[in-house]
Amino acid sequence: MAILGVALVVVIVVLPKLVDGRTTRQNADSAAQTTDPTPAPTITPNQPTPPRPSDDGVRRTVTKALDEGRAALITGDAAAATAAFRRAAALEPGNTAAENGLRQSEVFAEVQALETAALAHEGRHETEAATRAARRTLELDANSQIASGVIRRAALAAENASYRDLVTRGLAALEARQYQPALDAFSLAAERQPAAPEVVDGLIRARAGLKQETISRHLALAADAEETENWALAVGEYRSVLVLEPALAVARDGEVRSSERLELTQKIEFHLANPDRLATTEVLDEAVDLVAEAQAVTPHGPRFSDLIDRLDRLVIQSSIPVPVILESDGLTEVVVFRVGEFGTFDRRTIELRPGTYTVVGRREGFRDVRLVVKVGPGQSPPTVKISCTEAI
Repeated sequence: MAILGVALVVVIVVLPKLVDGRTTRQNADSAAQTTDPTPAPTITPNQPTPPRPSDDGVRRTVTKALDEGRAALITGDAAAATAAFRRAAALEPGNTAAENGLRQSEVFAEVQALETAALAHEGRHETEAATRAARRTLELDANSQIASGVIRRAALAAENASYRDLVTRGLAALEARQYQPALDAFSLAAERQPAAPEVVDGLIRARAGLKQETISRHLALAADAEETENWALAVGEYRSVLVLEPALAVARDGEVRSSERLELTQKIEFHLANPDRLATTEVLDEAVDLVAEAQAVTPHGPRFSDLIDRLDRLVIQSSIPVPVILESDGLTEVVVFRVGEFGTFDRRTIELRPGTYTVVGRREGFRDVRLVVKVGPGQSPPTVKISCTEAI
């Protein structure tokens, strides 16, 4: 009983103190909350979402991520590059640089292997294999500077090899005196290196050789034409030479010689084709002079000599008058054109050089009569009857 009393006293004494201590702590907490300068925010359903970073800030962050990705690619850290490009793509969806960077980083290992292979092939002068590896690289990474350089150098090497081959072919053609193939080869080489000394010299030599070759060919054709007395062809060939080399004496002399014979030949052939014209004294005199001029030209080919002889015979024949008997009615006035008027007569003999003549009869009150008379060299005296009989 005594023990129970003591315990009760202790409880009664301690309990108020515990209550006072709890109250003190609660008051202290309340005081601390009251004096806190940044009270906890109270979220209400209608409160707006806090604003995102500004566009400028996003751009700076994207740019930084892209730079980090590129730097990682340069150092060969594909994982870091992938992470950086993904950050940039997440911040700015549709960013082309980020998308390209991701693709580049994803194939980075394969690209590196291909670039290494391309460079190795290039170092061993395996141009075709190097080009294949470089092209495959560019299919995976269009921005590969290594692959682009390999292809560019391969193209340049091929261009240089082609140039050297053209020059070699040109020189060989010159040595063989094949000037047109030489000119073709050096002309193609000039498209690549127009100022190269070997190209300039090769073009000069090829053109000079081709010119001389052309001149020789024309001179040979001209000589053959003279041999066969084809003067028109000879003149043409000599003139072709003079176009290329105006001062070449052999061509100048040949052109003069052939032109002279061509002109004489054409004149002689014209007289032979029109013998009746020689009945006129002026034309006959012209033919006589032509024979003398042609005979003075030397040397004579067989054809040219034959033409001169034929014209000479024609001139002689045309110079010998042929008796012609005219018969009329004594009432008709008779005129022979280019010869003279013979008045009226019954019968009359006149002499005419070989040729074609027009004889006209006139009579008052009658219709004129006109006859064409052809007089041949050495023929028997022809008889021409002419009278006006149709009254008007």
